[in-house]
Amino acid sequence: MQQDINALALRASKDERTREQLIREHEQLILRTAATVCRRYIGKSDDEWAVALCAFSRAVDVYEESKGDFLPFAQMLIRRDLIDAYRKQAQYAAEINVAPHILDGEGEPEEDTEHVYLAVVRDSVDAHDRSLHDEIVAANAMLSEYGFRFFDLTECSPRQEKTRQECAAAVRALLKDPPLLVSLLRQNRKLPAAELYRLSGVSRKTLDRYRKYIIMAALILSDDYPQIAEYLKFVKEGTAS
Repeated sequence: MQQDINALALRASKDERTREQLIREHEQLILRTAATVCRRYIGKSDDEWAVALCAFSRAVDVYEESKGDFLPFAQMLIRRDLIDAYRKQAQYAAEINVAPHILDGEGEPEEDTEHVYLAVVRDSVDAHDRSLHDEIVAANAMLSEYGFRFFDLTECSPRQEKTRQECAAAVRALLKDPPLLVSLLRQNRKLPAAELYRLSGVSRKTLDRYRKYIIMAALILSDDYPQIAEYLKFVKEGTAS
């Protein structure tokens, strides 16, 4: 039986009708494998079905007899692709679930883990506030033009009160000098450290170390990101929140 399926898979890589036949005959296997990974029922209307189906089809393309029996090989690829997809989604969830400490520097960021239940990750994304989600998606796209992502801020936000105030002073200097902000920061896609040092008096060491945070705060506060900006009120106010 397995040898027949193996032979069918080899033919399917060169014949679309055979591929379609192989997929039809093993739809339930694909769905069961996806459900096992996701720990819930998976139907053809779910995104996971599309991921699993693509993985199965890719298994047809790359299968060789030296890889063993086809079906276990295909199931391995399905599991791998679904886990990879959820890991990316877990990272995305970390990006869009903004805790105040990520922006205002209080406390420590939570440690990420690869062992989060996949369903919990999915639910956390689906249940999150959509307006904040949309702001962060837009901010992430904007910040990518500067060479980093919104999620990177968990590792480069100031922790100490003194450093927070120094970074806030640097941001305020940028906001008070629109030509500097527009012509140097936006156009060159990098922090004008020399000019900012002259205007703010903040040390070059601090400007270099917290470059991403300062860029993010200046751009967020000078553009239309009202919900994210709530976490940065202390910058404009000149005092810690």
